[in-house]
Parts: sequence; structure tokens; C-alpha cells
Amino acid sequence: MKVLNSILEIFSKRKKLIVSVLIGFVSIFFLKEASYFLYKSSPESQVINSGFYYLSKSDLSKEYDSDSFLFPYHLKILKIDLSPEGFKRYCKFLLYIISAILIAYASCFRGYFTGIFLGFFLLLSPVYLIQNNWIGFADHLTFFWSVLLILFLDLRDRDKGKKIYLYVLFLLFVLGSWTHFYQFIAISFFVLFLNFWEKKEIDREILKIFLLGIVVGRVSSFLVFYLNGIEWNERRLDTAQSLGFARWYSMHTKHILLTLVSFWNGLLFLFLENLARRKISILLVCFGAFFITFFTADTTRVFSHLFYPAWISLWLIRSQIGFSNREKWILGSGLVLAAIYLLAFDPFYKWGGDLIYLGPRISF
Repeated sequence: MKVLNSILEIFSKRKKLIVSVLIGFVSIFFLKEASYFLYKSSPESQVINSGFYYLSKSDLSKEYDSDSFLFPYHLKILKIDLSPEGFKRYCKFLLYIISAILIAYASCFRGYFTGIFLGFFLLLSPVYLIQNNWIGFADHLTFFWSVLLILFLDLRDRDKGKKIYLYVLFLLFVLGSWTHFYQFIAISFFVLFLNFWEKKEIDREILKIFLLGIVVGRVSSFLVFYLNGIEWNERRLDTAQSLGFARWYSMHTKHILLTLVSFWNGLLFLFLENLARRKISILLVCFGAFFITFFTADTTRVFSHLFYPAWISLWLIRSQIGFSNREKWILGSGLVLAAIYLLAFDPFYKWGGDLIYLGPRISF
């Protein structure tokens, strides 16, 4: 009887934490099944990077990109030997597990509505569409670090006295630099910019950690390649510089309206809701993501990974004071509209100058 009373006492004290963890755990299975239904597609609509799979089984070599070596190489370091199908499942697992962590965190510290809202928000976003159809890219691990960056920035804001959060943030900036250097710099800048703007204060310690982490990450990656006798390479910059402005312009002005639609994937109503509340910071981040995306061919893929981490951060900041019943009704309606859009229309993404359709979700 004493044992039972002890268990009940612990549960009553930690009820919110336990329930939040359970919500996060259950969300893994829900997101997996729901994303399969919403974003299943034919092989013709998928982009599989088999090169990273084979790199994950080899030591560092000239085949590795110096700015994005960690995603395949960490599997080699950890001696994780995956089959091709296992590699695909692992890529998606990273997405589901970090989504569950975000949901559990938001449920615990912001309330169950915020946690569940963010879960559906992610599910209905282009991030899920892309990561379920672009398999084997550094984006899987980059998004993982991006969400952790958002959460530890929030923890730092909750308790600025704990230096441990600064150390973790430094580590995240280094790991992000090794995973996808140029993309993670942009993501981190957008997230930090939005946080500083919304809080009307520049956290100089965070800014110093960001700059130091990025520099250390870049220099250390150079040393890793140099000490292994591998030539430093910058394939992404070489590709971007090889195409002239006219080529980028013609590529991105083709299907321009549908390209913009692919950036929100049905969540445009929620974006407009942010603008109606004069959240200028997210509009500025959007313009910044537009600019960078212009110089890439993977249009929807790049924009979604640059823009959505900052948008998630904005939801967490807004939820600090809680959502009113009216706001909950509006945000819930926005998710319903996004779901209707995905079910009623053929989901697609922009790649180069082409629109790639996944196929209708429901046949009428």
C-alpha cells in the first residue's frame, strides 16, 4: 500500500511531465502513419541519395563534401551498419523522433494545446513532404539540430543563470556546421534574428556563442580533412557560381505562383494570421529564405528547411503567454484548412524548373 501511495504521489507531482512524454511517444507512431498516408508517392516522385548510404560505410575520402560530412560519417563512427531499407527508415526516424521531442517539450512547458498544435503543424508542413520524399540527404540531421537549437534557446531564456545551455548551444553550432554548414548558418541566423526581434533584445552571450561555434565548426572541419590528407572541396559553392543570374531567374520564375503555394503546403492561412498580428519578424525571415532559395535548384526543399525552424520558434515565443480560446479556434481552423488542402489537391514540390506531383491522396 505504501508503494502504491508513493507511486501516486510521484505521478501527481510529475503528472504534466509524464503525460507530455506519453504524448510525445504516441506522436511518433501517429506521425509515421499519417505522413505515409499524406505523402506516399511513386518512385518517380522521390529523390534518393544513394551516395550518402555508401559513404556511411567508408572512411573519410575525397568523395565527402567538406561542408556536410557528418550525416553519412556519424554512422561510420558509431559503427551502425544499415541496409538500404534500414538507411531510409533511419532518415525518417530522425524526423519523427525530433518531432516527438518538440511535441513533448511544448506540451510540458507551454500546455497540451501548443504541443499538439505543433505536431500537426509539422505534419502538414512542406518539411514532412520533403523529408518523406527526399531520402538520404543532410537535411535529416540538419533539421534535428535545428529543433534542438530552438529548444535550448528557449531553455536558456527560461533560466539564463545556467551556463550548461550555452555549452550545449555551442556544441549544436559546431555539429550543425559539420552537418550542412551553409544551410545551418542561415537557419541559425534566422532563428536568432527572430528571437532577438520578438524579445526586443540582443543576447550578446548567445551571439558570441553562435559566432564562436560557427568558426570553430568550420576550422575544425578543415583540420579533419587536412589531417586525413583529403583535399578541401566546396562543391555547393562551385555549383551555385557555375550558373548565371539569368539561369536562376528563368528557373524560379517558371510556375512562380505554384512555387509559392508549395512553400506553405496549405499552411498559408496560418502565415497570414501571423502577418495580421503584425509579426513582421517572420515576414523578414521569409524574404531572407526567398533570397537564399533563389540561388538553389532544390526550391521547395531549401525554402522549407530554412524557413520553418524560425516559424516553429515564433510559435514557442507566442505561446509563452498562452493562447486565448479565440486564438486556439483560429489556429485549429488553420490546421483543418491545411489538412483539407492536402486531401483535396495533389501535393507537389518544386525542383529546378519542374513541379513534382506526389499523386492525389483521395480518389473521387
